Amino acid sequence: MTPIELEAVVLSVLSAILRRPFEPGHDVVRADTHGWDSLKHVEIVFAVEEELGVEFPESVLGELDRASRFVSEAARILGAGGR
Repeated sequence: MTPIELEAVVLSVLSAILRRPFEPGHDVVRADTHGWDSLKHVEIVFAVEEELGVEFPESVLGELDRASRFVSEAARILGAGGR
């Protein structure tokens, strides 16, 4: 999957869970996004993992605080033999 495709999946998940549209190229940041609280964060992590067929290491879960970090971590995992 290309970074653009990964971004599309991540933004789609964020849009569905946070119930608002996010445009490609817009780095959605948790601290600046109303409604992205700790419970929604867990929901987002699980949904992105399911959509991409990856499992984020526990050590990076706290660092997944923006769309671009989800994309880069998923790309790293997929490049290392993920889906």
